[in-house]
Amino acid sequence: MTDLTSSPLPPPVNTGGPAVLPPTQEGANANAAEGSGVAGLVAPPASTVSQSSDAPAPLPPTPAETPQTVAPGTAVPPVPPSPLSPFAALNAKQTAKKLNKAVEDTIAMRKHLWPDIGDELLWLVGDSKKKGFSPIPRPVPILMNMIGDASKHVSAKSVPAGRSYLVLWCRVFGEALVKIDNEMVAASEAGYSGERSVSTWREHMRVLKELGFIDYRPGAAGPMHFILLLNPYKVAMQLRAKGWIQEVQYTALFHRAREIGAGSELIE
Repeated sequence: MTDLTSSPLPPPVNTGGPAVLPPTQEGANANAAEGSGVAGLVAPPASTVSQSSDAPAPLPPTPAETPQTVAPGTAVPPVPPSPLSPFAALNAKQTAKKLNKAVEDTIAMRKHLWPDIGDELLWLVGDSKKKGFSPIPRPVPILMNMIGDASKHVSAKSVPAGRSYLVLWCRVFGEALVKIDNEMVAASEAGYSGERSVSTWREHMRVLKELGFIDYRPGAAGPMHFILLLNPYKVAMQLRAKGWIQEVQYTALFHRAREIGAGSELIE
């Protein structure tokens, strides 16, 4: 038998693929000791196979792609969800598209019905030249009626304090705090004048506070200088629980809130 361990092997032929390297001397001696003279010709492990010079060298893995060693029997931890779900992003895009479509339809209908009325004659929220908007809740007319009916439970008779409540919302800047520097002017805006205008205004503020719609603190301008506007939806729920408002009024408020997307405000 020919001793393959002492015979030189021919150099590997480059066929365009990975070249097979000759076995090491240690591997050949080990195979010869086992009595297999041809075992040394078996291709070495993959770690000893080099890439062809014609193939590009692979890029090193990034930290995110580096595999992690997991012990056998160990559960692989779940991948945490993305902070922004693709469904949430899709819903946001759909909502914005729906709003834009509604605005376009409204403008088209307005121009169709009033072709001679230009934007300069309208009070448009999107017009940066227009100033003096107020964030008034859309159901304020319903709330004004509630106030008139519920006032009988905190006063000797029904008090039309809803008009004074509207004045407060027309003066707020979005932080729920209203400063009344001149009570006579505020009373005039609510429709009261004369000698009893300020006392009427203060009586309306007292009624609104007793009902839970507002709270106030004294200041340099009087005992009700600073007025805090509370969430009217929560107040309406409290008045309903007390039985101070008619169920038909609360149903109207609930229906209107659902229409404008504020239905969650009336959930306990």
